[in-house]
Amino acid sequence: MKMHSDAGNLLEIRDLSIDFNTDEGRVRAVNNVSLDIKPGEVMGLVGESGSGKSVTAKTIMRLIPGNAIIHPGSSIHLRHQQQDVNVLKLRGKDMRLVRGDAVSMIFQEPMASFAPAIRISDQIIQTMQIHLGVSREAARKAGIELFDRVGILEPEKRFDQYVFELSGGMRQRAMIAMALSTKPKLLIADEPTTALDVTIQAQVLELMLELREQYGMGMLFITHDLGVISKIADRVTVMKKGEVVEAGEADRVLFAPEHAYTKRLLDALPHLDELPEPPAKIPRAMVSVENLSVTYQVASAARQQESFTAVNNISLELPKGQIIGLVGESGSGKTSLGKALLGAAPVSSGSVKYNRKKHPVEFGAHKPLKRKDLARTAQLVFQDPYSSLNPRMTVRDIIAEPLEAMKLTKSREETDKKVIAIAKRCHIDVTHLRRFPHAFSGGQRQRISIARALVCKPKFIVADESVAALDVSIQAEILALLKELRDELGLTILFISHDLSVIANLCDWVCVMKHGDLVEQGNVRDIFLNPQQPYTRQLISSIPLLERREASADVPESASLPINGAVTEAAAVTVV
Repeated sequence: MKMHSDAGNLLEIRDLSIDFNTDEGRVRAVNNVSLDIKPGEVMGLVGESGSGKSVTAKTIMRLIPGNAIIHPGSSIHLRHQQQDVNVLKLRGKDMRLVRGDAVSMIFQEPMASFAPAIRISDQIIQTMQIHLGVSREAARKAGIELFDRVGILEPEKRFDQYVFELSGGMRQRAMIAMALSTKPKLLIADEPTTALDVTIQAQVLELMLELREQYGMGMLFITHDLGVISKIADRVTVMKKGEVVEAGEADRVLFAPEHAYTKRLLDALPHLDELPEPPAKIPRAMVSVENLSVTYQVASAARQQESFTAVNNISLELPKGQIIGLVGESGSGKTSLGKALLGAAPVSSGSVKYNRKKHPVEFGAHKPLKRKDLARTAQLVFQDPYSSLNPRMTVRDIIAEPLEAMKLTKSREETDKKVIAIAKRCHIDVTHLRRFPHAFSGGQRQRISIARALVCKPKFIVADESVAALDVSIQAEILALLKELRDELGLTILFISHDLSVIANLCDWVCVMKHGDLVEQGNVRDIFLNPQQPYTRQLISSIPLLERREASADVPESASLPINGAVTEAAAVTVV
């Protein structure tokens, strides 16, 4: 069957409608969606969580769950081996060949895309051997080269590690390397740079555009970051509640939007020209950190134990009632420091002290932590909601768990009242509290994770990339919520993020880390307007601001692709 409108299209979606059978009945997730992508073209797909972006993308790969119902009038045509293939009619082996050859996908959550009990190297090498028939040595060399290209430090060492040994940003880079390895004709990128720091994000975007221009690779680029979209997309499609509300050339949609929804998304973007004034007097410290080091024991390629220092002799004070931003590239030690403050990382030297008038808490290398003393004082909002939420528990039970574990309520009715209250504050539909985590989008799952951390009203929160998975409008709501809670409860928040534009608009104080060291700290205006360290200046200069993109060079209609890697269907199947 030929494509309907333009035989030159690489991908053509027409009248795609998808329902899901749920406990509450049939729900329309995608409604009459149509879009085209030509060879060498980047289509940006934007919209809030739950708008249908990921469902549309996964349908191209035939990776939607069994309770999905695709309407009969829907069609998805993909150019494959000089033929137009109706993807919705492919079965079994034929679809597996298309996935490995014509199209690959960078998934939003890399922890769900790698087998946790198998080394990353074995997974990549095995899939390259299956799809390409190359030797193990050739596959290993190609895999390490890709790790290097996507900015993974010490690529040979990281290549042989397990996925849980990598930071969130490194996991995403490993996923990107796997997806790019085939140089596919169509690359579907679902939030591919969400977990990346600004410098690596810029590097990965440059790599994708380089491959696009060199090989005529088309891309469907899904993101809530409109700054990123302005740098990479040729055209933009905007979705809301399963429908396309606006589409057109990127500059027109981003700088002269016609639909009110598109305008609202753009209005929600953070701005670096709205930096808060520093307080006249710095409040007393809520948390004092003295000469803190965090050292991990890791297995080397030779199966020998080696030590790795993630945090190196850091001393700082976190002011009470302030939001302190902690920034730095992936692997800089941000998450390890945050975990150390909660007693969840191996402190090899130094101490942490919570300066409360009643029930002060102190622990460190030579003073064990009494966890029950810390439980009501400090909580963590996890970076990856997919792996931090129990898939067998309902949302109600997930949020209620801290209350019940610490015996903060006396009855189920009281627990339910508190759960409903915090769910509303975090913009969670209370009619969905009986659902399970898999029924929610990435952004919705992160809101559940935030609600769980806030339900017991702690005095100190470590928020580790807590808004990284949220679209800009919901992100703005959550950031406003954190500020509101800070003001109402005197909450102190350590906000860990690679998104410096968010840090600039949210935080009062900023700490910059590099390779385990604290290289610079100061109030937010001084750090962003007058950074003292070259590393800080480099981070700030890499922020993807909304700007018009120069016209790209012509790209070839088609090109032969060098075989130096393979996308893994095993990774794709894991997501299902």
